[in-house]
Parts: sequence; structure tokens; C-alpha cells
Amino acid sequence: MNLQKKLAAYFLPTRRLIGTEAGQVQQGGVLGGRQWVVPRMHCQYRQLDLGAIPARQREAAARLAAARYLPAPEAACHIAWRQGVAHFWIWTEAPAEARAGEQQWLPESLLVPLPETDGPRLLRLAEGVEGQVWSNRQLITSQWWPQLPGDEPWLRFLRSAGMEQPLPLPPAQAHPWLDQPWGERRRSWLPGTPAARERLAWVGGCALLAFALGWQLTAWARWNLASSRLVVRLEATRAEAAPILAARERAEQMQAEALHLLELQQGRSDYRLMAQVAQALPEGTLIHTWRREPNKITTVVSASQTDPRKYVAAFAGVPGLAEVTATPVGGRMQLVFAGVAGDGQEGDG
Repeated sequence: MNLQKKLAAYFLPTRRLIGTEAGQVQQGGVLGGRQWVVPRMHCQYRQLDLGAIPARQREAAARLAAARYLPAPEAACHIAWRQGVAHFWIWTEAPAEARAGEQQWLPESLLVPLPETDGPRLLRLAEGVEGQVWSNRQLITSQWWPQLPGDEPWLRFLRSAGMEQPLPLPPAQAHPWLDQPWGERRRSWLPGTPAARERLAWVGGCALLAFALGWQLTAWARWNLASSRLVVRLEATRAEAAPILAARERAEQMQAEALHLLELQQGRSDYRLMAQVAQALPEGTLIHTWRREPNKITTVVSASQTDPRKYVAAFAGVPGLAEVTATPVGGRMQLVFAGVAGDGQEGDG
């Protein structure tokens, strides 16, 4: 069995002979669905050659003809094709699902193998026998009997097929069912009834909606999983970088402290300035406070000398301290030196 046949076997329907106590069953593939096999005793047969009609119009013509052949509203028709010839099997008392096209069915005769030669033959079926006449590989006529017919019914059957030469009754032969019927079944890929099409539309719409929803849910789940993984990686990176960041902060603090210390060393120190101020003051002067600010020094001194001009004159020749103002404050003298280079700090002395 080649690959094509193996694949086709999955789509073979499971066939069951209906209308008998122990119905014959032919197992099919898992994707083939179910199909009823209607015994020949429940069917009428008709045949119509539509070869003269264009191929695209034959199916419609055959359905119009089938509507004329139906004996009652509860009948259903199965049309099989061999080349341009339509073969009609009319199930006279078909259930509603078969008439509506919701249940697949076919006549038992279609599963009997084709004859090797043209002419009449007699088939033994599940119930009764069927007489057939074939010409040019086409079924011309068919007749069912509940039992083997006599010579006279057989001859009438041959005459109905246009055979004037009397032929003896052949032995009835039983054959196993074919996997595929010998007649081609032309059908639309959509079910034939409006109700079935509506169900198909609803099923297709729900399937499409479920697919779209599943697609969105899958995308959301993937995005959520990626976000969780990113958060985990970010936390791990932060944990790894925490010591480095802490060390960097400590280094920046130490750098700021070092720059501050370097700034303190710029310009003249307070000790040298204080020594210069003390040296220029009159003898016996005491320095009580000392405050250094940017470009300015403020100090409070006490001495017997209370004339501010004397203090200004004392620093007139001292480099960097010449810009001085003296102001009496509560029995003491406040000296303010301007234009002193360097940053300041405050101290008491």
C-alpha cells in the first residue's frame, strides 16, 4: 500500500447496512465519518444519459430529473455518475436526515464490483437478488427480486433492457463490498441544506473566534513569561551591581572629602594670619574672637587703646591686611579685614 492509499484509508467512511437485524459493517478510517448502506429492496433504479449536456450543467439537469422520479415527498435520491450517464437510486421511505442531506447514504448496488464483461448478471445481496444488464461498461437496467426469479420474469427483465435473445438465468453471485463505489458522487463542499450551512457557519465562526482568542492568550502568556524573566534578570543584575554601586558611592564621598581638604589648604592659613594680626596690634592687645569668611576676617580684640584710627594705622603697611575697618563694640574693638584670599572657618581664641 503506497502513501496515497494509506492517506485515503483515513477518510474512508464506516459503512453500515441498515434495515436488517444484523447489519453488515465495513470499518473505515478515523476521519471518514459514517455512511448508511441502503439495501436494494428499498430502492428504485433509474438511468439517464446526459452526455449531450455541457459538463458544468449536468448536475443541475440530473437534480431536475430526480425531482420527477421521486414517488413521494418522503423519498430521497442518490445520484452516481459514470462518464456522462447519471444513475438514480431512489430510497422510497428515507428518514428526514437522509432527505435533508445530513446523513450520508448510498445504495447497496454501488458497492458491488463491476462485471468483467457486458451483459446480464444476477447478484445475491443482503436480502434478495438483483438482476443487472450492462452495456459499454454502463448499467442499463436493474431489477430486484426477493428470491431467485423464474424463467418468465427473467425474460421480461431482459426484454425491458432491449435484449430480444433469450438467455438462461445465470447463477446468483455474492461479492464483498468495494472500498469505493463504482459510480462517482458529485457534491458540493458545503452541506446541501440551509440548516446544515447555518450550523457550519456557526461552527466555523466559533472556531475562528476560539483561534483568535487562543492566539491572544498565547501571546499574552508569552509576554507575561518574558516580563517575569526580565524582572528576574533585572533583580539579579541589581544584586550583582549593588556592591559596585556602593563602592562607587564611597569613592565619590572620599573624593569630595579630599577636595574639601585640598581647598582648606589653599591661601594663607589662619595661624599665619592670626600671627600677622597679633604682631601688628599694640602691645598687650588680646584677641577674643576670630572668624574667617571668604575674602574677609572678623576679629574682636581688647586693649587700652580705644581710638579706631590707631588700629587702622597699625595695619596700613601689612600686606593682605591693609583693608581694615575698626569699630568699637561694647568696650572692645571689632576689626574687619577685607580682601583676604582663601576660604574661611570660625574659631575662638
